[in-house]
Amino acid sequence: MHIGGSLSLNWRLVGPREPGFETQIQHEVFLADMYFGADGPFVDDIPFTIEFNMPTVSQGRPQLNQLNFEYRGLEGWRFQFGQFLVPFGRYNELYRPDQFIAVTRPLLYASPDSLDLVVRVNSPRPPLSSGYTDIGARATLYPPSKHPLIPAELTAFVVNGLGETSNRQRTFPDPENLGIPGVPANGVNMDFGHRNNNLADNNNNKAFGGRLVFSLGDVRLPWPIPENALDLKGVWLGLSGMGGQYDLEAELNYQFYGVDLSFQYFGFDVTAEYVYGFNHFLAPLRVSSATLASPVTQVRDFEINHGYFIQTSFPILRRPPIGQRLSGVLVFNQMFRRGPLLDLFLNHAAGGTTFPSLRAIGADALRLTRHMEKYTAALNYQMSEHLTLKVEYSYWALQGATTVPATDIYQSAASMVLSF
Repeated sequence: MHIGGSLSLNWRLVGPREPGFETQIQHEVFLADMYFGADGPFVDDIPFTIEFNMPTVSQGRPQLNQLNFEYRGLEGWRFQFGQFLVPFGRYNELYRPDQFIAVTRPLLYASPDSLDLVVRVNSPRPPLSSGYTDIGARATLYPPSKHPLIPAELTAFVVNGLGETSNRQRTFPDPENLGIPGVPANGVNMDFGHRNNNLADNNNNKAFGGRLVFSLGDVRLPWPIPENALDLKGVWLGLSGMGGQYDLEAELNYQFYGVDLSFQYFGFDVTAEYVYGFNHFLAPLRVSSATLASPVTQVRDFEINHGYFIQTSFPILRRPPIGQRLSGVLVFNQMFRRGPLLDLFLNHAAGGTTFPSLRAIGADALRLTRHMEKYTAALNYQMSEHLTLKVEYSYWALQGATTVPATDIYQSAASMVLSF
């Protein structure tokens, strides 16, 4: 059995400093992306993996992130059962801080455990945040042919699927839990950040998906390859898709589609990825600028979040006096949201509950498109196989990201990453 894990000690300086906004926090030091687990073959041809995540938001309390076993008795095949990392896109599989090269992730895979994303009402949101694990089954074929038109990896999977932000789920039979909870007064939306790490499904329907990877050269196998892998050469193209229903009543749907492309040549890397996401949601009906319909009436609508990023990394010092490699990183991100106009209500009472904030939809259902850009420049200093230092400057352009005047946000950050 192999024992492994990772953690990052981060410092960040966020600006501008404006009272009343969560982004006024300065000189914040925090632990993030903490993982610990073990993997290996308990018996021949049946590898086993168990991994725990200690989220910053839960004060480091461990929660199960992966628990699965595989069957590799058939040559060229991989069958996986249990709770595993869902194979969608490039960055979902690069979820540990020792696997991605900058301090923050691209907007498409922003993590709720770190300031990868600044979001306001009507702003674009990532279709799927990094490190999405789920319960189900997966089958992967690795064709033996090296022909460029034959995929290096073909994967199909079925999982429980994403849930709701309100974390409504069907409980197991118990005399204290008769019936199912209704839709909360602030509505229902998808758990983009998969913060509700439930070990049971919340509805009758499963989510289905698949991934194809075409690759040439050193990047062909194994997969995934961390971004800090050095001196590889090759090209890969990945195609991903998945969809399902996510609410307890099984009436709200979502679909994700993605394409990722990367070129690597002896430390130089150019990666691009595009993801399209569609999802339904429920929001309370607004009858005026300050009033919700009474009794609370839920309106079903849909939104589209999509975007792309282009990232280049390159060696600055291949053999520094101390350490192994110093690399530079430049990233451009852009995301869009197309959906109904939503109004923000603060400290508003609805359905007998006072919510710190909720989004409401007007009867006119006016639709609009909002966009957000993020620019990143970073340095990655690989001190040793197990210790990496990162520094980064990111700038979020938010002028077109919401319907009210927004202040652009910038962040300086440094991270020390330990992996074992």
